[in-house]
Amino acid sequence: MGSKKILVAVLATLPSLAHAEHNEIINLDVISVTAPKDDTSYAVKNSSSATRTDTPIKETPQSIIIIPRAVLDDQQNITVGEALSNVSGVVVNNQFSTPSFEATKIRGFRAEQLLDGFTQYYNSGDRESLVNVKSLDVLKGSNAILYSGGSGSPVGGVVNIVSKLPQRQSFGEFGIKVGTDSFVQPFFDVNQPLSENVLFRITGEYTSADSNTDVVEQKRYNINPAITFTNNETTTLTLQAKVSRWEQQDYQGLPATGTVAGNFKLKSDLFIGDNDLPDSTTEFDGIWATLDHKLNDIWSFNVKGRYAESKFDQKAQVFGDNTPDRTDVSPASWGIYNTQLYQEQSEKTVLANATAKFDLGVTKNTVLLGADYSQFKDKGFMDLDAAFDADTLKVLALNDCATAALSGFPCSTPVDLTNPTFTPYSKPGAGVNNNFVTNTTYGAYAQWQSTIADRMHLLASLRQAHVEIDFSGQELDLAATLTNVAWGNFTSVYQQANANTEKNKLLPRLGAVIDVTDKLSVFANYSEGLRGQPFALFSDTPKPEETRQREAGIKVDTGSLTGQVAVYHIDRSNVVIADPASLSRSLTNGEQRSRGFETDLTWQATPSLKFLGNYAYTDAEFTKNASTTIVSGNQLQGVPKNSARLWANYNFASLGVSGLSAGLGAYWQSEAYVDNANTFKADSYHTIDAAINYQTARYNVGLTVKNLTNEDYYQFYNYLGGRIAPDNGTQAYLSFSMKY
Repeated sequence: MGSKKILVAVLATLPSLAHAEHNEIINLDVISVTAPKDDTSYAVKNSSSATRTDTPIKETPQSIIIIPRAVLDDQQNITVGEALSNVSGVVVNNQFSTPSFEATKIRGFRAEQLLDGFTQYYNSGDRESLVNVKSLDVLKGSNAILYSGGSGSPVGGVVNIVSKLPQRQSFGEFGIKVGTDSFVQPFFDVNQPLSENVLFRITGEYTSADSNTDVVEQKRYNINPAITFTNNETTTLTLQAKVSRWEQQDYQGLPATGTVAGNFKLKSDLFIGDNDLPDSTTEFDGIWATLDHKLNDIWSFNVKGRYAESKFDQKAQVFGDNTPDRTDVSPASWGIYNTQLYQEQSEKTVLANATAKFDLGVTKNTVLLGADYSQFKDKGFMDLDAAFDADTLKVLALNDCATAALSGFPCSTPVDLTNPTFTPYSKPGAGVNNNFVTNTTYGAYAQWQSTIADRMHLLASLRQAHVEIDFSGQELDLAATLTNVAWGNFTSVYQQANANTEKNKLLPRLGAVIDVTDKLSVFANYSEGLRGQPFALFSDTPKPEETRQREAGIKVDTGSLTGQVAVYHIDRSNVVIADPASLSRSLTNGEQRSRGFETDLTWQATPSLKFLGNYAYTDAEFTKNASTTIVSGNQLQGVPKNSARLWANYNFASLGVSGLSAGLGAYWQSEAYVDNANTFKADSYHTIDAAINYQTARYNVGLTVKNLTNEDYYQFYNYLGGRIAPDNGTQAYLSFSMKY
């Protein structure tokens, strides 16, 4: 109810009060005042992503950053990765990299991207779409207690994408975005209740876009239906589905030499490979259900289950061997290999928990008991027409291709990338699935939250975790092949390879928040993570990756200013590294450490002016020698030590222009190594972006410009290491939508 209506209601009682006898008791109806939900605020007060219970962020002893829909709309973000720059310490996927792996990092270490609590593992399909996103919930550090699936529990952090769900009121939106580089993106969001007890919503989006890089053209789409059945009191069942596709020529970036280093320069828009390279494709199809039921005033339970299938077919003409940042043949030539990586996956996951809420003396308590099970099956192959990186074979492959071809020996073709001519892509192998992986994870957990005297908030939880990964496949027998070559027999020899990881471990999570004042709190926590190793060939039985995190900080909520400041220390062990005694196998005895300082703040300076800002200092390094070139003290590739983001948005309603708003933002990061050997660096860079929006009850028009000053820079590109990608230049997007 608005303030004017409240004032009228109070004034209406004054005449009767004036005529009442002094000893007469006046009974007035209680007026219930509920503040309207502010969908334009950047500050989010509560979240269930970190605890699976609806808990105030201020009372949760962990770094949690929520990017609500209001931020996405004001900034007119195009991709998930772009939106995640609003969170400190996050390194994101490049929008043009093939969705055949998940590259997001938090605090320097690999993070998991989840969809409504389910792991996305490779994150295939249209992973960058925002059309069905209600919010992006970012949890920092180990989050092993409540999340599992894929290879196990998160060890670096979690990005949980929270989907839009059916609502009780009917509404809809149809629109289109157009922009530079032939960008076209029609979209829709239709919410239609079918009855008081059945709600339906469907969103969808199609994207077609070129890029600043020659040849690269991207097409992707996703459709997201959801239906909710509810009795509007105690029980809700929601069914959701996602159909998602992506296709584009595989973009592998550029070598460090010739861009950020070297005595020659490559064209920044160079596409390495044949202009007619076939598109790589990825897809995801999934269906999941969520059942919520309230048993009584104390107990409730939640059950979630999902079945999903995904696959990717990645075709490329890859340059370089294990050192793609340096030339294979002087002065500017690299060997080019035809490759095909194909994998298909199926996944079954069940998550269940029961929650009890009760008061005991001066304490308010929430107990969560849960269990989960996930099985992820992955099969595929990797074919390439050059199988060796030993120096002798490299010379043969590059300088004696005619001899090799006579015997059917794989041979790479050297290409001068300053003046390249690429041969047409050819299928490099038989294309038969010969590698099989089954990831099985399950566990049970208990979590206790307690608020003591409304000032101290405690959290303690334990998980009995189980991780099991079975791998069976074929690998090149390099020693036998070298022997064949020495005797003039150009025949590759393959052998069967098997690996198994199985471990049970009790994982703790402890934390506390103390309210120093009503507006300021301090917090601390300790947590551990456990994750099985991803697809790789190992020299011995692989050990699961483990992490231990310690964190402390300050949380503030003054009403207008909200956010947190945190310091942390994470130790990571059993990291996959190359076996120095083998050219194709790995070991799991690497060790790394990340420590740093982060701050994330939002500020509603006036009713019309709001700010969002963050800063991160991240020191992520190896703490144990991994090879002759990757030694203790080396920084992890692609992780800048310093990064910052600032965004300001102003609503002109206070000046009498209803519906008009404008925003201006900047992002900056320091230099970052592009290889773990710390040989090459990408320089620091900054970008400035601006947006203007005008909306009414029926229409919405927006214009946004990215990299407003057309800064020219290179950044780390996560594709086999040692590679970088150029900036996208100045980009502009115009959006228009109709609503009802």
